[in-house]
Amino acid sequence: MNKKKKYYGEAVTYYQEYVKACVNNLSKGGKSKKGDRRKTAKYSAQKLYEKGILVEIEKVPVSSFKAVTIEFASTDQVGIFEVSGRLSGFNIDKINVVFENLLQLQYEGVSTLKFEDSGVVVNVNLLIFLLNKKFYGVE
Repeated sequence: MNKKKKYYGEAVTYYQEYVKACVNNLSKGGKSKKGDRRKTAKYSAQKLYEKGILVEIEKVPVSSFKAVTIEFASTDQVGIFEVSGRLSGFNIDKINVVFENLLQLQYEGVSTLKFEDSGVVVNVNLLIFLLNKKFYGVE
């Protein structure tokens, strides 16, 4: 029993290191040649809603999603994204999204994630797909 425990402990450590290495390699491939500029991607909440990425925003009706702009930005830390929003010119809370946490939720079979502070609910699988496509060039 102890041998199996040790084996699985080593396997977990190996996979954690492997995931970190993969994320580091992805981020290296996505850097711009003009220096260390952050990559960003802007969408209207309406477009994200139509794609199924955005499920809901508390206290904001779907009919008002056209007035909401959501921006995803890479950060200096690998695998962490800053998500911010604007509603008719007013800034909405910024959220830090950790890519590894999204992958963990996907592995656990969680389909949606609610960011408590902002009331934003997103589809985990589709958000991972969007971040892969826009920031890592993976389709």
